[in-house]
Amino acid sequence: MLTALVFMGAFAATSVAAEEPKPMETVETLPRDAKLALLEAQQALEAGKSEEAVDILGKYVRDHAKKDDSFLMRYHYASMLVQVDRREEALAEYERVVALEPRYDAGWLGLGETAYGLGQFQRAAEALKKGYQTSVEKRPDVLYYAAAAQLLGGDAAGAIPVLEDLVSGQHGEPKFEWYRGLVSACLQAEDHPRGRKSVDQMIERFGDNADAWYLAFQFAASVSDYHQAAVALTVVGYLRPLTRQEQLQLGDLYAAVEAPAAAAGYYSAATQDTASAGEVERVASAYLASYQSEEALRVLEQGIKDEPTFRLWSLLGDLHVMESRYDQAEAAFAECIRLKPEEPRPHLMLGYCMIELNRPDDALAPLAVAAADEEWAERAQMLVRRAQIMRAAPPAVPTPPTTSAPTP
Repeated sequence: MLTALVFMGAFAATSVAAEEPKPMETVETLPRDAKLALLEAQQALEAGKSEEAVDILGKYVRDHAKKDDSFLMRYHYASMLVQVDRREEALAEYERVVALEPRYDAGWLGLGETAYGLGQFQRAAEALKKGYQTSVEKRPDVLYYAAAAQLLGGDAAGAIPVLEDLVSGQHGEPKFEWYRGLVSACLQAEDHPRGRKSVDQMIERFGDNADAWYLAFQFAASVSDYHQAAVALTVVGYLRPLTRQEQLQLGDLYAAVEAPAAAAGYYSAATQDTASAGEVERVASAYLASYQSEEALRVLEQGIKDEPTFRLWSLLGDLHVMESRYDQAEAAFAECIRLKPEEPRPHLMLGYCMIELNRPDDALAPLAVAAADEEWAERAQMLVRRAQIMRAAPPAVPTPPTTSAPTP
């Protein structure tokens, strides 16, 4: 008895496995009333009666839902629901379409596109991948949008293999947009080694594309590789004119990699027409750091004339100190104190200038203010001791005139 049941079960399984898959229905194989409903809906749509067209197909789908449900009729109904912006209803219909006929690629693609529009990115990615797998055409853009949906849904790590497959060349000539998605995915997933590899491959393929180099700059800046970021943005400038903001960014990058002369050049180019006080500070700081004092003085004096700020006066004072112009430095730091009397550093620098001008008595008051601040106390006290030594020293004896040069 048991042997007979086993034999019968094996025979049944063999019969099912050998059964040919049922052909998918087409518009030609639809029943007459279905074709008529499609025709009436199309005529209503062409007449501008989109809601009426939706109602015609909706009625047909509901009337046949239990007995002879048609995935194709539901697909057309879902497509019309999308046209009248009833996307939630359309999504439910597309779900029914693929449940009735999972081999129908257009159903999966409609489901993916609609879910994407509704912000259901994980479902969109799943449906688009399924649509790609079931389609005959195998359009690579479907895979790209599936990966984009994964990115938007927070699954960057899952998007990376899809995008790497796309740029491998197996799907035709890779597009720049595919590399953009891949680099973005690597950044989101914090997979920096794969990101660098992707950037290198992109530059090798799109080396004459300014957007590719700009993407390389963005990646390098995001992973704090400021030297490579500066190189990439410099190349962008060779391929197209840099915007004012990009020139400022490039100046910042060169300042970060301790190339102040290059930074000053880009800052100056960016601010040659108009500049805020903060931008003037960046230009002047770069000039100072690269020992271009004349350019720094020009920029600072113009900046103070246009918009005098504490920071600009402070930079001007520092420049005068560097050039040993202590009387002009004194005036600059006095202006700093007028603008922000609570800041200790200008008091320290004012006292230092007065000592250099041989006025130790005048230096004590501003140095006392600086000494009260914990950060500047040690330096201020050193200068106070120097002032006190100068006060205690006997006055210098005048040197009689001589015809020979003084000994250095």
